[in-house]
Order: sequence, then C-alpha cells, then structure tokens
Amino acid sequence: MNLSCNQRAVTVVFLLLYCSADGFDVVPITTDLNDQHSPAVYGDIVVWADSRNGNWDIYGYDLSENYEFQITFDPADQGDPAIYRNIVVWTDKRHGNFDIYGLNLGTEQEFQITEDPKMQFAPAIFWDIVVWTDFRNGVPDIYGYNLTTEEEFAVTTNEKLQIDPQIYGDYVVWEDSRNFKSDIYCYRLSAKEEFRITSRLYCQSSPAIYKDFVVWCDDRHGTEEVFTFLYGNFDIYGYDLSTKKSFQVTTDENDQKNPEIYGDIVVWVDERNGNRDIYGLNLLTQEEFQITFDPADQYNPAICGNILVWTDERNGNADIYGSILPVTVDVVPVPFKTLPELPQYSSWMVVAFIVVVVVVFGVLTWRSKPRGKTQ
Repeated sequence: MNLSCNQRAVTVVFLLLYCSADGFDVVPITTDLNDQHSPAVYGDIVVWADSRNGNWDIYGYDLSENYEFQITFDPADQGDPAIYRNIVVWTDKRHGNFDIYGLNLGTEQEFQITEDPKMQFAPAIFWDIVVWTDFRNGVPDIYGYNLTTEEEFAVTTNEKLQIDPQIYGDYVVWEDSRNFKSDIYCYRLSAKEEFRITSRLYCQSSPAIYKDFVVWCDDRHGTEEVFTFLYGNFDIYGYDLSTKKSFQVTTDENDQKNPEIYGDIVVWVDERNGNRDIYGLNLLTQEEFQITFDPADQYNPAICGNILVWTDERNGNADIYGSILPVTVDVVPVPFKTLPELPQYSSWMVVAFIVVVVVVFGVLTWRSKPRGKTQ
C-alpha cells in the first residue's frame, strides 16, 4: 500500500466516483446498513469503527485501489482507530477492560501495546509514538509508547483529569482539568517539558495539532463578559507554538466543535444550519467554506492532505463519507483575529470567580422571592 499523503492518483479515482451538486465531490466510503463511526485517514487509507458483525470492529478502505478490508476480527469491541503510515492503533476490549492494540498493514501483524488491568483508550499516533488516555492511577492521565524502543512512558500524571491526547512531531497536546475547568496543555517529548497553552476563565476542549498549530473548542464566545463562562457558545480557537500567539478561527453565534487541522486547513463540526455540518477555514487566506450541505448530521471529521472524511447520517444510519478539498473553493470571508497574550489566572482566582457568581445568583434569587406573610 502506498501511504504517502500525495493525493494525485487518489484524487483521480475519488472524482470519478461521485459528483455533488453542492460543488464538492462527496463520496460514500461505506454503505453498510449498520453504523460506522470515528473515521481516521492517512494517505490512501481510511479506517473506522464498524458494527456490521454485531460487535464493533475496525475496518479500512484503500482509496487508490478502491476496496474495503477488515482489520480486527476479535468478537469483543474495538473502536477509536487512528492511523499513521502503515500502523493502525485502536481501543480494544478483548480482555474485559480497554487496552490499546495495533496492526502493521504491511506485515498484517497485530500487536498489543498496553497490558495494565485498568482502562486505556482513545489512542493517537505519529511516527513511532502512540499516546492515549490511561486510568491506571485511578484518574485519567496521558501515557505514551515508543514502537521502536518498545518503551512505555508517562506524559502527565497530575491528580486531576487529563483526556483526549493528540500528537504531532515533538508535541503532545491534551485537555486538562487541573485548574477547576478544562484547559489545553502541551508536552514536548524531546525536552520532557510540560506547559499550559490556555488560561482563560472558560472551558477549552478537543485539541488537535499540526506542526506548530494547535486548535481546540472554546466556550469563551470571543468576549470578556463574566456570564459567558456559564452561557457562552462554542467556537474554534488556535495557538501558534512558534510565536506563542492565539487566534480565533470561528465567530458564528452557533456552536462549532471537534476541530481537526492539516496544513493551512482547519475543519470542524458546525451547528449554524440547525443540524451538524462540516465547515473549514483556510488559515492563509482567512476564508471560511462549507463542505457538507445535506440536512442530516455530519460529524467526526478527519483530514490528511486534501482528503477529508467524516461520519454521515444522510442514509438513516451512520456511514463514512469523504471529499476532496479542491485548491480553489467558493468561500465566505470571515475575520481572522490574532488575540493578545492570554492572561494567567491562578487557581484561587478561579475559585474566587465561581464564589462571586454563586453569591450574585443567590442574592438575585432571594430578591425575586415574595416576602411577608401569606394571606
């Protein structure tokens, strides 16, 4: 299998399969009547979790050769697939708990990565490093494994919750709740150095990373108003690790969630049309574009090169669909805001803020109640 992110041959095959009236080439990758979820893509290969056999298995599709293949055969559940080059990794329940397993597509050799009796799940992979969420210490931490040296290592073991790790190059990012709400943290593998990316009085979640760019879901709503901490909507924000500057990706008043990034393109799930669609933004041109137009829900986007895949419910069940992102698309200009450096908030400031909100809410509630004797 050719697992390069060069998409020339793939594009030719993809474009011949299906042409959408919306201007994007939308391709059904799976059409099985059962549910398929959580796609991932690298080069010519798309992988996903599939329920057609009565349990959840991992399946794959070769875009260049136009054929589907089964990856896992164990009767227990397997899910959360990720892929890089010839290696597919996933969450596996064959031993009664959740472990991380992998498969070399070239040799067709399956291997177990974690053996701890507690839960390990949601793996991500870059080159020979696999990272995942790990419950061996009683709370979710982030651990990793070097496939070359066969060595396991801890990324973070803070006593609070750390989940949803993503990796690119020397950096691992994740969602971290050590500051009483979720932030985005980062770990540099070569330096064994951890640092905090977000420090606002809001919740940040679902990080993704490509080279120096980290993007995430953020409920600050682009404002410093106090009560957006409780009632804000979800937007997509980003951070440049090289310049240490933050920027806002989406500004629509509806929710945008689950971002992914490759190159200059950020994609996400968008609820502005009353359903869930896939939208994108070109970071260089600062232009936003809509990718899916079907009134059903589309979600779980994954991107590599100009190949985009997602979970799609247009047929009444969950299928995997895909599209080629063309060089030029019809776009809607949106502002691309570079934000000032984020102020640092200590834990006692967060606690003080929450206390103020609770007190104000209590006073307002008390004043709204009728006083005096009941007649």
